[in-house]
Amino acid sequence: MIQNRMDFKLGIGLAVFCIFLLVYLIPKHVGPLNEADALMPTLVTGFVLLLSLLLAVQAIRRPGDKQHGAESHSGTKGSRWYTIALVVVIMSAYAWLLDITGFVLTSLGAMVALFLVFGVKRWLPILAISLGTLGGLYLCFDIMLGAPLPVGTLVETFLE
Repeated sequence: MIQNRMDFKLGIGLAVFCIFLLVYLIPKHVGPLNEADALMPTLVTGFVLLLSLLLAVQAIRRPGDKQHGAESHSGTKGSRWYTIALVVVIMSAYAWLLDITGFVLTSLGAMVALFLVFGVKRWLPILAISLGTLGGLYLCFDIMLGAPLPVGTLVETFLE
């Protein structure tokens, strides 16, 4: 019945993690989900939950790559751990730099780095997707919701 087990496991794992975030972690550390402080984490978690469920459904309907098997995503087993380690380093640097360089610059750098880690080599799609995503997030949060994104101390210093 399940055509692509790896994507199905990933989708279900992400869905379980998102439910954990919505039921326990966000209410405990940020506040009730219906308060303004919890709006952004709840929206992001809900979006990831939706995408993870779509991935699980897609894995049931669409077969995996039979020719390369499970190794088609990242080559050899060793390079899978290397990719995971690079993503962890990028996300750690993102969390550390967010207060310094602000949301826009840090997110742009992290997105470009992640595209390169995952093998995207053409700069036009990398920049188009990154800038489009950041523009959409800015429009949604800063303009529509009135929730300002972090500017960063370095950017604040240049703006003064």
